[in-house]
Amino acid sequence: MLLITNNPKVREKVEGIPVQYEEIEYGEVLELVKRLIIEEKMVLLTHPLSGSIKPNETYYKSIVLSTKKSEAIDIESLDYIDQAIEVYQKFMKNKMRPNWTESVLEDFAFVDYYLIKDTLVRMHVS
Repeated sequence: MLLITNNPKVREKVEGIPVQYEEIEYGEVLELVKRLIIEEKMVLLTHPLSGSIKPNETYYKSIVLSTKKSEAIDIESLDYIDQAIEVYQKFMKNKMRPNWTESVLEDFAFVDYYLIKDTLVRMHVS
């Protein structure tokens, strides 16, 4: 398993799984995951639109992939990530993300961390 994130709180606190932290935007996280699905033939283990926060409201996204590479591209994973990218682009086009204060960004980082931490517990990783 590999956790891809742009959330510094996830990088600092998650244990039991390799974490690839990138200082990139939410949409770039989705594009990175898509590239790993295509080039490395990885498979999504978490949905790229998990949580109830709209993509144009938060900066943070954490996604877990299987590192057990298959011989072919996982079409279901590719479909999910393509749909997530479309949703992200639609939301960003319709309403750009506000310029949040540092305390609000901390709250969003905590929500993303809590969601992925809870998911990892249910996956028996953490």
